[in-house]
Amino acid sequence: MSDKNNTYSLITGASNGIGKALAENCAARGHNVLLIALPEAKLDEVTEALKLQYPSQSFDALGTDMMDKDSPQAIYDWCQAKGYSIDILVNNAGLGNSGAFLSRDESFYFGQMQLNMVALVMITHLFLPDIKTHAKGYILNVGSMASFFDIPYKGIYAATKRFVYSFSRSLRKEFEDSNIGVTILCPAAVLTNPDVIQRDKEMGKASHASQQSPEEVARYGLDHMFKGKPVAIPGFMPKAYWILGKILPYPMKMRMLANAFIKQSR
Repeated sequence: MSDKNNTYSLITGASNGIGKALAENCAARGHNVLLIALPEAKLDEVTEALKLQYPSQSFDALGTDMMDKDSPQAIYDWCQAKGYSIDILVNNAGLGNSGAFLSRDESFYFGQMQLNMVALVMITHLFLPDIKTHAKGYILNVGSMASFFDIPYKGIYAATKRFVYSFSRSLRKEFEDSNIGVTILCPAAVLTNPDVIQRDKEMGKASHASQQSPEEVARYGLDHMFKGKPVAIPGFMPKAYWILGKILPYPMKMRMLANAFIKQSR
């Protein structure tokens, strides 16, 4: 087993939004944290702030574009070279969008699928043997309420998040008798950046009722991960939407979702 001082939580997409909040919450719980995100100034700012706030803990950052197919291996090799051992893997990095399917070119969707699905699977596969060496290990995959629905005008994003849900539940079953817990976090509207805030306004009251802060979502997700829960849906309204989605006839559900998300494509 690795030395606790050299054991880390690794969080992707850690410089903004939910990822930043997850890194901060892990640090507040006493964990050493590795922050992975695009190589931008914000990543260094968040890392340095954590070092100042928690001087007795260890933090490091790696800037990499996880849309690059070689990025997961680069992240793993970096950890190996530094001697970092991972007991908590948080797969948060992802790319969302709304709009008609033909409003984006094929390169956008290729990158979105690469980031939201392929990179997540590859990094999980690479780090699982290391996670297994610890007395207890955790994987938290960040999905979405979109994981539960077919969504016109958000079809590729929703499909990638449904993939994350299916993969997470399957992996959890494989490791149910092991020391590794797998949880999927499925938030609804999270106000993470100006673009998301504007899209949320266009969605109207229904979206406003379900929105939460990144900090609320991060705390809820990590609480449920450590409790060993399979699925974490933060907030009363998102849970209500999930239940409603099971009750409504499919054609009605599709009309409602299409009418809601077409607003964002105009």
